[in-house]
Amino acid sequence: MMNIIVSIILLILIVTFACLQSLWAGMVYFALSFLCVFCIYWAVVLILKYNEEYKKNFEEDFKFYCISLVNSTDLTLDEIYARRDEYVKSYKKYIRRDKLIDIGKILVALSIACACIVAMCTI
Repeated sequence: MMNIIVSIILLILIVTFACLQSLWAGMVYFALSFLCVFCIYWAVVLILKYNEEYKKNFEEDFKFYCISLVNSTDLTLDEIYARRDEYVKSYKKYIRRDKLIDIGKILVALSIACACIVAMCTI
């Protein structure tokens, strides 16, 4: 809920200063700076979410993966835990696409923030 509130406030500020550009051209700097803050905020939020989702909760998510394997195949939990390294490797392959999407989101947010900084320096 906090992310939504912060995002709405920053977006309102961005739109307000972008609309006030016709009064004074310097308002573009304010709009770009708030856009930069918005992107950096979401980059930090996404990095923290990535860390929590793929690092801290790895064992719990791996257990759910093992349970889904047991439910969908003839394997038992004993067989899976006997060859745990192989199944950890297959689980890492299974979540690779989701990790790449999350890393892409972070890179897009950071690249927009960098573009805003460059635009403020060149205007």
